[in-house]
Amino acid sequence: MEQKSKIIQEHFIQRVKTTVSPNVSFVDELADLLRISTDSAYRRIRCETLFNIEEITLICKHFRVSFDPDIQHMSNKVTFDYLKLDDKKENFKLWLMYLASDVKKIGSSPNNQIIFAADDVPVWHHFNNEHLTAFKLFYWLKSILNAPEYSELLFNVNHIDMAMINSATEILKNYDQINSTEIWTEDTINSTLKQVEYFWESGYFENKPDALHICDLLIEELNIIFKKASKSSKLISQGQSEKENFKLYKSEVMIGNNSILANIGSTKLAYVSNNTFNMMSTTSADFVHENELWINNLLRKSTLISGFAEKQRNQFFKVLRDKVEVVRLKINLS
Repeated sequence: MEQKSKIIQEHFIQRVKTTVSPNVSFVDELADLLRISTDSAYRRIRCETLFNIEEITLICKHFRVSFDPDIQHMSNKVTFDYLKLDDKKENFKLWLMYLASDVKKIGSSPNNQIIFAADDVPVWHHFNNEHLTAFKLFYWLKSILNAPEYSELLFNVNHIDMAMINSATEILKNYDQINSTEIWTEDTINSTLKQVEYFWESGYFENKPDALHICDLLIEELNIIFKKASKSSKLISQGQSEKENFKLYKSEVMIGNNSILANIGSTKLAYVSNNTFNMMSTTSADFVHENELWINNLLRKSTLISGFAEKQRNQFFKVLRDKVEVVRLKINLS
């Protein structure tokens, strides 16, 4: 029984370590959290001393991880981690900060990778422009979270705190450093376009030029992603386009939901969409493996449109731009 407990603790510690930034001493942070000596922390890390239930609770809360004993492999249950959101703007700010932290940890780990099966445009792509960032954040706060301070407001970039926009900018900056593969369909842009239409038809834009400006920014966003795909690099703005770290696939198969696989060193995580823009994550080996099989099957049925696939890439992005133009025309004629 004790040997089994040590194995469970060893797996638990491995998961906790993935949440710690490379420049932070895990043993020092653990010692401070549990109010024990560094030597006592080392004994727990080496599994010479077992955690008690109070220590496990503290660790789970502090490092935002779940305690998933190996018994999960004998059941159909999976435990997910997620940041609880409500109608409070402060919690939304925390969500942005946690997302920025997670992306940074992935980017700073060795052998990092993200594979994103994108039912919607991956959220960080919207963060390339301050005005478009403000629109997305305003939409989530007003229409999804129903934050009371936004209930009577019309969209204006000044209604979004610069701290939130800065966090969003940091997310994109760190994502651009990660080796990533994205799988899109021609419908991937639809949800963002429906958001623009919904705001326009509901009278949530202050005027028509503001709505049309968002359409302009969506075209600009697509053009940036197009350039990144053509160079197979997300570092074009930093003059490092020779570093290939981006693959873009076009899928004819409907994706259905946003799903992400991430490598953080030797640890694999699966993220699934929750409540429009939030994500839940798990390190459950069985669940991660099942998602790997699904995504690999999707990749086999998809067409690589980054790099040398110029014709297919041009055709695909023309379809996406045309969809934006349809929304622009609706706004212009109404």
